[in-house]
Amino acid sequence: MKRLERNRHVNASNNATTSEDPKPVSKRIEVAQEEAKHHFAPDVDQDSQEKDKKLQHKKRRVPIKWILIAVVILLVAGYFGFRYWQYASTHESADDAYTTSHIHQVSARINGTVQRVLVDDNVRVKAGQVLVELDPRDYEVSLRQTEANLSSAEAAVTQGEAQLQVAKASVGQAQGNEASAQASADNSNADQKRNSELLKNHVISAQEMDHANEAARSNNASLQSAKKQVAGAEAQVGLSEAQVKAAHAQVQQAQEAVNQAELNLSYTRIVSPTDGQVAQRTVESGNRVQPGQALMAISEPDVWVVANLKETQMEKVRIGQPVAIKIDSFPHQKFSGWVDSVQPGTGATYSLLPPDNATGNFIKIVQRVPVKIVFDPGSLGEAAGRIVPGLSCEPSISVTAPARPMPEDKQPNAKH
Repeated sequence: MKRLERNRHVNASNNATTSEDPKPVSKRIEVAQEEAKHHFAPDVDQDSQEKDKKLQHKKRRVPIKWILIAVVILLVAGYFGFRYWQYASTHESADDAYTTSHIHQVSARINGTVQRVLVDDNVRVKAGQVLVELDPRDYEVSLRQTEANLSSAEAAVTQGEAQLQVAKASVGQAQGNEASAQASADNSNADQKRNSELLKNHVISAQEMDHANEAARSNNASLQSAKKQVAGAEAQVGLSEAQVKAAHAQVQQAQEAVNQAELNLSYTRIVSPTDGQVAQRTVESGNRVQPGQALMAISEPDVWVVANLKETQMEKVRIGQPVAIKIDSFPHQKFSGWVDSVQPGTGATYSLLPPDNATGNFIKIVQRVPVKIVFDPGSLGEAAGRIVPGLSCEPSISVTAPARPMPEDKQPNAKH
């Protein structure tokens, strides 16, 4: 029945098209075939269309699930993003950081041959502990020579002092002779004067007057000679005193030579300058060493962190602020500390070849400022004594937390 109704409908439409549409017959046939194909499709096509509608309906429900997932992801990302922004706005971090400590290079102060090395690699030593012994025989001989020179100088001092006493005695003797000559001269001059009066009164003869004059001249000459002897004796005393001073200087010089020889002998025992741990030991028994030659290094146990912060991070950094520290060698342990000090200048300022921006072409580069961070001893735990210089770490400075009180000499505006 349905097919008959469809045929009638098609025929009616064809007749209407034939009477109204002046187009060619072939075109009308094609249109009729398309309509027939559409109207006479099997019932299976209708079922497939219904299935497609159901699938489309299901597809419309799927985006709701993905939207919910996207919303959750955005909320989680927003939460962690806010937390990161909050943390980043209150902390300054740096991955250009490392641990360091005071490292003392142990070197020889004299020439010598290594007799014994008393420490091994990486052992702990105490301040004053003997590390290396050099052959001391050459310096023992030198010490005995300087001690002999000192004895000779001391003997010269004794001799000079004795000569000084002799010279002083000669001065006394010469002064006595001068006094005697002075008395004889005074007596002769008085006799000369009296005899001159007596000669005028013809009491004595001219011959007696001549004897009186001769005696006066002789005694006056003896007086002058005695005075010169006194002056010579006094000069000899001055010379003897100068010789004694020179002898004392020789003694002091010889004593300093003995002290230097004793020092050189003591330098044959090379000791540790501080408590620490041996590193970079290069010396062996039998080596010939020279002054200044590095033999080993002693690393102190106190270790701190040097963080090279960018200059754009330094605005809020203050001394005493707390720091959280992560060390690559201890990934499961967190350390704490505080800012101890800030270097007064960027790292480039103290480099071997500091930049000179006044010459040549200038390229602006973000500079880094070394910041010293010390560990809180209570946070070291099992890592105490195991943190060595040179370890990579990541400190994070809390720039909004209150800073701990620091000594006045650590403050940047401290007055000395």
